[in-house]
Amino acid sequence: YAVERVAQIVATQSLAVICVPTSFQARELIHQAGLVVGELESTPEVDLCFDGADEIDQLGCAIKGGGGCLTQEKIVAHAADKLHIIADYSKQSDCLCQNW
Repeated sequence: YAVERVAQIVATQSLAVICVPTSFQARELIHQAGLVVGELESTPEVDLCFDGADEIDQLGCAIKGGGGCLTQEKIVAHAADKLHIIADYSKQSDCLCQNW
């Protein structure tokens, strides 16, 4: 849903945005949303990185890295000025390691 929302904001505000994906799945979502897909090699300065949490507890502590693209996620996050970890209700737990 984050990619869809970014696409909506880009379209309504006529923004020039290059999206650097952290996985093949993210690349496909970005492309399908009609956003510009970039590469870290050609866009080494990233303003903002969005990435999903695998699980998040009531205190906001999170588990990351359950997918197969942890290295690429870390590389892009390190290149970014800001990192925002996002999660929907399905990632919530009372205590970490309950659901993951």
